[in-house]
Amino acid sequence: METLVLQADLFSGLISVIQQNLGVLLPVGLTIMGIMIAVSLIPRIIYKFF
Repeated sequence: METLVLQADLFSGLISVIQQNLGVLLPVGLTIMGIMIAVSLIPRIIYKFF
């Protein structure tokens, strides 16, 4: 049975792709996170007023 050895060379392609697409991934991720927070907070705020 062979063991898997992780080296920096294996991740170089993944890191370069993330760095190239960070301009798109960051705003999309923040928007999705904001929507999830808003969906959980808005009903609580409305419930307090009624």
